[in-house]
Amino acid sequence: MQPAGMLSITADLLQRLASGAADAETNALLARLRSEGEHSDDPLAAERLLGQLAAQVRYARESALADRGLNLLIETAHDLTSTLSLQDLLRKIVSRARSLVSADIAWLTIRDEQAGIFRNLAAEGHLSPGTAMMTSQFDRGAVSVIMNTKTFFTTSHYLSDDRFTHSPALDRQFRIENIESLAGLPAFSGDTVQGLLFVADRYSRQYSGREISVLGSFAQHAGMAMRNARTFERLSEALEETERNRSALERHVKRVEDSAQTHDEMMSLLAQGADLSTFMRRMAGHIGGSIQYLDSALTIRHEVTADTYDGSFSEELRQGRLDRAEILSALVRSRQNGRSVLLREDGSERCLVLALHGGDLRGDCLIVCHTGRIDEIHLRNLERSAVALSIAQLWTERRETERLVASSTLLRHLVLVSPTDASTLASARDRLGLGMQQPVRLALVVLSGMEREEQTARIRKAGERLNILLDLIDGAYLAIGPVGQVDRLVETLSRRTDCVQIGGLVSKPYGDLAESPGHYSRLGNALRTMEKIAPFHRFIEEGDVNLFARLFETSDPRRIQEFVRNTLMPITTRDPRDRAQLKATLLCFFDCQFNSARAAEELDIHVNTVRRRLETLREVTGGWDDPISALELHVALKLDRIISTP
Repeated sequence: MQPAGMLSITADLLQRLASGAADAETNALLARLRSEGEHSDDPLAAERLLGQLAAQVRYARESALADRGLNLLIETAHDLTSTLSLQDLLRKIVSRARSLVSADIAWLTIRDEQAGIFRNLAAEGHLSPGTAMMTSQFDRGAVSVIMNTKTFFTTSHYLSDDRFTHSPALDRQFRIENIESLAGLPAFSGDTVQGLLFVADRYSRQYSGREISVLGSFAQHAGMAMRNARTFERLSEALEETERNRSALERHVKRVEDSAQTHDEMMSLLAQGADLSTFMRRMAGHIGGSIQYLDSALTIRHEVTADTYDGSFSEELRQGRLDRAEILSALVRSRQNGRSVLLREDGSERCLVLALHGGDLRGDCLIVCHTGRIDEIHLRNLERSAVALSIAQLWTERRETERLVASSTLLRHLVLVSPTDASTLASARDRLGLGMQQPVRLALVVLSGMEREEQTARIRKAGERLNILLDLIDGAYLAIGPVGQVDRLVETLSRRTDCVQIGGLVSKPYGDLAESPGHYSRLGNALRTMEKIAPFHRFIEEGDVNLFARLFETSDPRRIQEFVRNTLMPITTRDPRDRAQLKATLLCFFDCQFNSARAAEELDIHVNTVRRRLETLREVTGGWDDPISALELHVALKLDRIISTP
């Protein structure tokens, strides 16, 4: 035997055993060693010794691999049942598989059934970023072999292996990564391949059966993890859907509860007889918007705006910049279907029209402006609130009608029935809140320049907060009540800002309500007589017209006006400023019983000024020493003051 040759073969064999070479390599070296040892004294001794050594090394290595693989499998099983995320678990499986067989690269894929490919989920040991993003088609590369056989696949020369159809893209990535050897194992879940586990090396290598077996266990853990992940994903989706449904149900229940609360609140307001303003404030508060009440002429009668409203449509409506034709069209549609109608929308702000259904079909409506969206439940709440408001308006109108009818009946009994019965007097005192012998006053009011309906509305508005009885009798509006209340009505009506003429007669105060028929009769006669002379444009005390009413009750108004004009002709031909001063001075002089000092005091001027004016008047009129001439002048001045426009 040549010692040098055997020593070299023995060293090579030991080195390969240490590196975990396959049995085929070690058996080849043992055959060479046997050939060299045929010339030795004991040619089989060295072979037996090295064979035993190789067997022991392989056993030790496989035992170590088994122990190590078992530990890693136990750890992986523990990870599978712990709270690790799927991605973390798959990365651990890849890392442990690579470490177990000392592979250069390892990766794990998952099956995408819709795309017909396997996608990389986790990778370790790669040098190129493209390796972590590799995909494999079902009918290409090692994947096709594994999918057809449903078992593992190994190759020590992947790029030159002709057992499958190569994928150009995958081969290109393998060349970039310099992959030579490859082992792939299916990751099952039941009978379905969930994914594939791969290990690869950058040199030619044969993977042992024990390595493939342990890697198969890792692949099964990966399949189990993928199956659990899919189940967990479905459960998570179902849980999320359930949570969304629960949240939606809670929101819906909350909206329904709010709707019921709003409905109860509106019904409570309706039962309490709340006024229009209260209803509108609650409605505006619920939507955080602005609500305007429009009458049949589309005139804003009332408006309520919530503090949170920051839109512009409400101001445009006030300024008349919203199209009236569009409002009328929306109002017709709302009246037909009983729902709100969108009038205008700009960004986050909307404007709605809500018809108010009343017994007289006047065409009143609500214009609702709000920012943000209103869901269907809140919108229905708004529409129901409008119905409640309509009912409240009808009840208010009915109560007001009943009150007016009762007041009208009481007033007519009080002034038209003589003698007045005790029950009527008692009811009138209670209605007017009168104390015993508390003075009252009558006022007859006439208006011109408007329709009767408008006249009635204006009179009632002026007297709506006053403790008086008011109604239309024989073409004139009669008011009776405590002196202060009637005076306040007269003052309110006198503060007119338009071209409407308002005036009338006011009786003197009296303390006994039983005298009302007599006072009304005299006031009515005086009113009819004075209306023949000139239209009323201001309120006149009864005492200022009684004499003329009796004197001219049957006279021709034109002759009365002619008498005034002819009698005062010498004064009216003077300068306009002078004639006004002269008329006022002479009338005051007559009313003060020809006393210059008292006249000066009444006119708030110096007595010498009065005397100078009287001298002028004496010259132009011929004097008033004649009692008849003085009476004619006095009467003419009184009538002129009554019929002259201020």
